[in-house]
Amino acid sequence: MRVLVSCDRIGRLGPAGASDAVAGAFAGRGAQVAVAPVSGGGEGLAEAVARFSPGARVLAAENLRQACDMLAEGPDYLDVTAVTAPELGELLELPVTPARAGTTMVVPHREAGRALTGLTGSLAERGRETGAGIAAALAEDSRAAAWLERLGVTDRAPAGALCGLGAWALGCGARVASGIRICVDGYRLSELAAKADVIVTGTDVLDLHRRGGDVVAELTRLGVEALRPVVVVAGRNFVSSRELRLAGIEEAHAVTPPGVGEIDITAEQLEALAQRVAGTWTW
Repeated sequence: MRVLVSCDRIGRLGPAGASDAVAGAFAGRGAQVAVAPVSGGGEGLAEAVARFSPGARVLAAENLRQACDMLAEGPDYLDVTAVTAPELGELLELPVTPARAGTTMVVPHREAGRALTGLTGSLAERGRETGAGIAAALAEDSRAAAWLERLGVTDRAPAGALCGLGAWALGCGARVASGIRICVDGYRLSELAAKADVIVTGTDVLDLHRRGGDVVAELTRLGVEALRPVVVVAGRNFVSSRELRLAGIEEAHAVTPPGVGEIDITAEQLEALAQRVAGTWTW
């Protein structure tokens, strides 16, 4: 039996630790296991990148100034998922310095699909959230369009990531992508999913609102495309079996029942859960 294990953070375990704990249970039952930790950003991203690209340099910025300084250092990956989306005026003042060839700026997963201007652009969305009038929104779009022209950047995703930080990075010659996309490409997860008999992913909380977050959503998408069952292990699960199947998930297993308050899940607890799951999915 071939199993793809690709988890996000679970409890106190980062993506790598969580994936290894789950993978060990399946390997112990004789399964061939491919382990591919996935993260959208933060410390977990550095863990994941180290698995498919040992030696790659990952820097993480906490604010706009750090992002600007760190891009000049030429890392392989610059994680800006913790940076607050800047105002357009702040971006206009940033120097446009050529980035090292091969540098990728890592943005939040849902930001990677945004353009900057227009009715569906990130600037318009922020304007609606802040209650800006139509005249102000049009003026902001006009300034942004002129800036994009100076940068030589076409206004399509991911230029609108973090309200234009993506466009600035593109103008500097960097690539812009989400951490999850970087992991999917780095591991060649589409190929691994197609070769697996079952896909196991994991998250802290599986609920109706986020359904486990972006990592679970991406692994579920890969499973649906490859016609492979997807199993989720979680700290807690609030989703019924019917709702899971509607979301493309075969089943979910949790360390603690829904009524239990938040706990700090340990490796031992996750391993015990994984042993039970592996017992029903190995042959």
